Amino acid sequence: MFSNRRRRCAPQAVPCFANGSGECGQIIVSLVMMLALVLLAMAGFAVDLTNLWSHRQSAQTAADAACQAGAMDMAATIAGENLPSMGFTPGTSGNCATNSGAGSICFYASANGYAGAGLNNGPSNAVSWTFPASVAGVTAPPSTVTSYPFLKVSITENVPTHFLFAATGSNLHPVSASCTCGLIQEKEAAPMVVLSPSASGAFYYTGGGTLTIVGGPQRSLQVNSTSATAINCSPSGLINTSAGGPKGTGSDVAVAGGPTTAPTQCYGGGFNGGSTGTWHGPVLPIPDPYGSVGPPISVRSLKPASGTSGIQVSHASSLSSAGQDGCPDTKYPCIEMSPGYYPNGITTDGYQTYIFLPGIYYLGASLNAGGSATLRMATPCKPSCSPLSTQVGQQTDGVMFYFYSGSINISGCSGCVSTKDPLIPVQSTALTCDGSAPSSALNMPSTLNGNVLIAQCTANGTYWDTGGDTSDARGNPGVRGLLIYQDHADTTEPIFTGSGSLSFSGALYFHSSSYTDLLSLDGGSSSGTFVIGEIVADQVSLTGSGAINLALNPTPSVDLTKVAMLQ
Repeated sequence: MFSNRRRRCAPQAVPCFANGSGECGQIIVSLVMMLALVLLAMAGFAVDLTNLWSHRQSAQTAADAACQAGAMDMAATIAGENLPSMGFTPGTSGNCATNSGAGSICFYASANGYAGAGLNNGPSNAVSWTFPASVAGVTAPPSTVTSYPFLKVSITENVPTHFLFAATGSNLHPVSASCTCGLIQEKEAAPMVVLSPSASGAFYYTGGGTLTIVGGPQRSLQVNSTSATAINCSPSGLINTSAGGPKGTGSDVAVAGGPTTAPTQCYGGGFNGGSTGTWHGPVLPIPDPYGSVGPPISVRSLKPASGTSGIQVSHASSLSSAGQDGCPDTKYPCIEMSPGYYPNGITTDGYQTYIFLPGIYYLGASLNAGGSATLRMATPCKPSCSPLSTQVGQQTDGVMFYFYSGSINISGCSGCVSTKDPLIPVQSTALTCDGSAPSSALNMPSTLNGNVLIAQCTANGTYWDTGGDTSDARGNPGVRGLLIYQDHADTTEPIFTGSGSLSFSGALYFHSSSYTDLLSLDGGSSSGTFVIGEIVADQVSLTGSGAINLALNPTPSVDLTKVAMLQ
């Protein structure tokens, strides 16, 4: 029997748009709203994150600027500058909230938008600094230069956010940035440096006083004094660097104070920089290039000599025209000096010629060369040996005079050319470590008369001794190192006067802790004063035709302390 009931089929899904149902539009609107909300949230998060990134970049810029400013103050401080408003003490951590925003670190942070008043429950920021003991991959300068070479400036800011609140539960998000910078040492070709941080006339030249510099780095003279008259000249004084610099076409003068342009009241404007030399000021002072070089303490025990004791070279048949150990006097014997400890200094006598064997001379009083005495280098066993010779002389041999008291004083006619007793001249090639001729721009003659003193050739341009007082070593051929080193507690004035000629190869270093060591050249000594090397002194005075003809070393040989960003 058949049933008249219809069999039901399973209901079929019919798209809402097929039957014109109004529910279809509601679903689409809801979906669009949901997508819009997601996109809006993403846009909000993007705005917040972009804002945070922007604040992070701003904080980093401020930290970099503040750190560099603080490091520059640290460099100026070890260069002797007195900075009463520096706002921080190296080695002591601090922050701008405690310091009321004073000092260079806080000033530069504030100038970049971060006053550093401290963090609170609203938009705010904090600026702080510490002094790390070390920085990975960076070698700190010796403690003799500074005990706290590194500085780290940190900035933290509470930045308002909006959409991130849903994720963090806070409408403030902390952003941090930091910069580590400080002082490092790099080998560079050193300029002539006048170290006094404040003296007026720290470099003074007048009455025909001239400084001529050839070769060396682009900046050939640096005067650290912040006085407006740090460099002071009067008519007929001249600084001539027209043959200075790496290319020999002119080098620069830089002064921390003034004048900020070359003086106009002096001969030729007081400055001749050639085609590439300029006058810079004001500039940042540079620390003492030899500040990390310690004194030769161990030399005291090498030879406890007394006064001017030495051994007179025998005037025997072995004394040829060249003489024993290079004695240049064929008429009279030379006084031959041995390196060692001279507590009473050395004072020359009459017309004698003094020759100095290679090594370190540790003096407790001045080296006085007056009258008609002449100072020369000894050349062991060349052309023949004296009783003092213990080794054969070589091109790299030389001396260093270390004064723990007293200084060098060359006066009268010391180094004059005598017609009655002419000395064998010194070849100018003897002044270089490799035997090459000095720069022709120096106008040094091929042979030299008068006083000729030569420093050791070393690997690092300082000095070396068997006592291991420095880490330097004999050069091969090397660079002429320190010829004269005056102790930092010694304020005796080095003086070069008179009419004799002077030729030095090596660095002349006169620096006292009080910045009062004054290197004076006065009188006729000027015409024959040649220096191949550096001059570092607290103050320099060139008067009465006193002059220096200086050939700077063009190769990186001196540790110069510089400001650097490290991390």
